Amino acid sequence: MVQAPVKPESVEQCGTEINADLAGAPPITLRLPSQWPLSDDDLVELGTLNDVLWFERTAEGALQISPPPSFYSSRSAGRVFGQILNWQLDGRDGEALSSDGGYVLPDSRILVPDASWISAERLEGNQPDQTDILHIAPDFVLEVLSPSQDIRDQQEKMERWMANGVRLGWLIDPFDAQVWIYREGQSEPELLERPDTLSGEDVMVGLTVDLTRIWPTDND
Repeated sequence: MVQAPVKPESVEQCGTEINADLAGAPPITLRLPSQWPLSDDDLVELGTLNDVLWFERTAEGALQISPPPSFYSSRSAGRVFGQILNWQLDGRDGEALSSDGGYVLPDSRILVPDASWISAERLEGNQPDQTDILHIAPDFVLEVLSPSQDIRDQQEKMERWMANGVRLGWLIDPFDAQVWIYREGQSEPELLERPDTLSGEDVMVGLTVDLTRIWPTDND
């Protein structure tokens, strides 16, 4: 699964033009005939051939197609991921992944977060080759709301992550300056209003993420 930067002009892809206005379009779900099973390899190839779109698979085998995120959402996700990556590279075990990394979850869904982190313990024995998607749930996921996304849909996605074994999740709404924190074993997420920082808690020990630079200002 590959996400490419959105260009202001149309992008020519495989003989067709995909307009950059797709960034404002809502996601769609495409239900496939039973004789068209969507394998992991099929999904990877779709992402390679149409790299301005995001592809995910539901537990029922339907194809979910999402436009690329807006500039503001991408900037917010990047500023959070950059801090997670710096923490990771400061001598921590495991792997921090950007939005290019997808996961095949235990319930057969394929989901793509805006960022994630996997501990060395979970990676042990689950190292894929260069073309495979990880068949494992990460320890941590980050989802950042885009203007085209419904918050309820993103909350449901976070619930799917947690039901499949994620230990800690952050759902960030950069427009209303809200964060929902999802924790393993916790029935309801915690809602924070414009927090200055977030902690990696006991999942990513020692991580503190500064959020003050992603909240809206008079210049945004």
